Amino acid sequence: MSNVKEYVKTLTISDLFNGENKCNYIIPIYQRNYAWGDYEISSLLQDIKNACEKTKEQDKNYYIGSLVVSRRENSNFEVIDGQQRLTTLTLIMHHLGKLSFRNVSFEHRDESEQALSNLNSEKLPSNFSQALKTIKKVIGEWGNNKDEIVKFLLDKVEIIRTEVPEGTDLNHYFEIMNTRGEQLEKHEVLKARLMKKLSGDIEKSLFAKIWDACSDMSRYAVMGFDSKIRGVIFSDKWSEKPKCFMEIIEDIEEYNKEIEKKNKDENKKSPIINIQRDVDGIKILDLINGSKNSVVNKNDFVDKYDGGFTPVIDFPNFLMHVLRIYLEMTDKCGDFTKIVPLDEKYLLNSFEGQIKDDEAVRNFIYVLLICRYLFDCYIIKSNTIRTGEENWSLWAVMPNDSSYYYKNTFGNNTESKNDEELDNSDDTKTVVMLLSMFHVSNPSRIYKNWLYAVLRWLFNNKDNITPGNYIHFLEELCDKFYFGNNCQGKDITEIILDKVEFELNSGSKENSNDKECWDRGVNVPNFVFNRLDYQLWKFFHEQEQKVENLSENDKWLTIKNKEVIWKKFRFTFRSSVEHHYPQHPSEEHGLEKLEQAILDNFGNLYLLSQSKNSRLSNLPPEAKLTYYPNGDYDSLKQALMMEKTKELNNWKAEEILKHGEEMWALLNTPISEISKS
Repeated sequence: MSNVKEYVKTLTISDLFNGENKCNYIIPIYQRNYAWGDYEISSLLQDIKNACEKTKEQDKNYYIGSLVVSRRENSNFEVIDGQQRLTTLTLIMHHLGKLSFRNVSFEHRDESEQALSNLNSEKLPSNFSQALKTIKKVIGEWGNNKDEIVKFLLDKVEIIRTEVPEGTDLNHYFEIMNTRGEQLEKHEVLKARLMKKLSGDIEKSLFAKIWDACSDMSRYAVMGFDSKIRGVIFSDKWSEKPKCFMEIIEDIEEYNKEIEKKNKDENKKSPIINIQRDVDGIKILDLINGSKNSVVNKNDFVDKYDGGFTPVIDFPNFLMHVLRIYLEMTDKCGDFTKIVPLDEKYLLNSFEGQIKDDEAVRNFIYVLLICRYLFDCYIIKSNTIRTGEENWSLWAVMPNDSSYYYKNTFGNNTESKNDEELDNSDDTKTVVMLLSMFHVSNPSRIYKNWLYAVLRWLFNNKDNITPGNYIHFLEELCDKFYFGNNCQGKDITEIILDKVEFELNSGSKENSNDKECWDRGVNVPNFVFNRLDYQLWKFFHEQEQKVENLSENDKWLTIKNKEVIWKKFRFTFRSSVEHHYPQHPSEEHGLEKLEQAILDNFGNLYLLSQSKNSRLSNLPPEAKLTYYPNGDYDSLKQALMMEKTKELNNWKAEEILKHGEEMWALLNTPISEISKS
C-alpha cells in the first residue's frame, strides 16, 4: 500500500454525511437487509451518551467503529462491513433533522431503498419504522442533555473508514471476516494474563477450572466440575457456598492424603483428585489454537440440560459486575464505578492494574466463583427445558443418588416449576416476577444496573438470603429506581450505592414536575409500565378485599377474569408503546382525531410487542379487543383498559383521563404501602 492515508480516513459523523464530500455508500445485495433492533440501537445510543458524559471534561473524540468499503469505478463506495451501523446512523441523523444529504442507498432492494427515500412515511417496512421509534424513544430520554449529546455526536464521534486497496480479492477478504470467531476473545486474554501471576501449576490449574466453569453461562457453574472437585468446592449436597481458593487446594491435598493412606492400608488403588495440568508458560497463542490448556475437562456424567439455559447477561459483561464487587470488597480504589463501566468493551482496560499479584488473583477468582454461584441460585434464567416454550425459572441444582435435579430456589420441596406453573402465593413466584420486571425493562447486556444492584446485595448478604429479605430488597430497589432516577433524575449508580438522598414521594399529578409526569406518549420508559404491572399484580395478589371492591366499582373483574388475567400474567419482552385510542385512526372506522395531549396521556398507553404494535396501531379500541378473545392480554394495565372498553363499548377522552388518574395514583405509591392500603 503506497500511502496508507489514501485508504484509511477518520471521519466525524458530520463529515460522514456532509454533502460537500460527495461520498455515496452503496449497500450491495449480498449484504443482509437492515436488521438492527431495539438492543443494538439502544446500545449504540447509550454508548454515545456515556462517552459524552465521560469525555466532556477532557475534550476527547470517541471512536464508534469501523466502515470497510471498496471503491467502484464510478467512485461510489461499496460497503463491505459496517452497513448496519451506517444505516442506523442515517436513521439517527434523519430523526435529528441533520440529514440534508442522503448518501446511503440499497442496491437491488427496492423496499429498503424506498424506505430510505421516504423516512417520513407512515407506511415504512417494520424494520425501519421500529428502528425510528426506538431512536425517538431513547433520544427522548436524554432530557435536558439532548443538545449537548447531539453536538458531541456530530463533532466528536468518529468512524474509521477503511478502503480496501484496488485489486483486493473480496472473496478472500470475506473468508477472513468469517473466521473472526477463531480469534481470542477479550475474556480469554484476561484469563491468560491473570494465570501468569500465579506461581504453581496446581494453582494455575484450579484457577483455569474455576474460570472455565464460570464462563459457560448456558449452564450452572457447578456442572462444570468433575464430581470429586465439585464435592470439595460445594459440598456433597452442592448447596453450600464455594470455599475460598486456597481452602479448596488444602482440602484437595487433604483428601488425596486420606485416599493414599487408605490405598496403602487396604491395598487399593482408589483414584485421587488430580487438578494439576501442564500450564507452565501459558501463551495466548496456545489458547487461540485450542491447546490442551484451554479445554474444559469432561464431566463425569453428561449434563442433560447442557446449554439449555439462556442467562440475562454474557460472561464478559458479568466480569465487569464482579470486578466492581471485588474492588468494593477489597477497598483497593476510590471511585471504582468510574474505573469499571458496565460494558465489556472496556474489559481489559478496566482490569489493567487492578489485580496486581498472586494474592489478588486468588481473591478475585474466589469473588468470581461466589458471584457465579449466587447468580445461578438467585437470578432468573429463561429455558425451554420442560415445556418446550421459553419461560423464566429460578432453580437450584441438587444431586441425587445417580444424577441431579432442579428445584425451586425457595422452598423445601423438590419441584422445579417455571413462572407460569408457580402458584402466586409462592415466594419464588414473587422473586421471579420482580427479576423479570427488571430484566424486560432493560434487556441490554451492557449497563445492566439492576443486575449490579442485585448481585452486590446478594454478595453482601450471602450468609443470610431469605425469600423475605430478598423480596423486600427487590421491591425497595424498584421504588428507588422509580422515584430516585425516573422521577427525580438522580444518578442510578449513586442510588445503588446509597450515596444520594431522595423522597419516596407519591405526590400529586398537579404538583409534580415534568420528569414525574408520564403523559408523554411513546417516550414513557418501559420500566414505568412494567413497574405498574408489578404493582397491579401485587395489588390483586395481596388485597383480596380490594379486589372485591374493584369488582363492584368496575364491574368486570370477576373471579373468572381474575383467574384468567391475573394468574396467567408474566413479564415478556414488550418494547413498543401502544396508543389504545389510535393516533392515526383508519378512515374506514370513522373515528374522530383526539387532541395529541389526550392521545399521549398515560391513561391511553400500554406496552406491546413490536409485532402486535404493527398490527393493532391504527385500529379503534373496540377492534383491538378481537385480538384477545380469551382475555390473554399482554399486561395488566392493558387488561384494565380492554375490559373497560368492552364494558362501555367506548374509549375516548373521559375514559382515558379517568384511567390515567387511577394508574397515576398506584404508580406513585411505594410498593411497601400497597399491602397497607
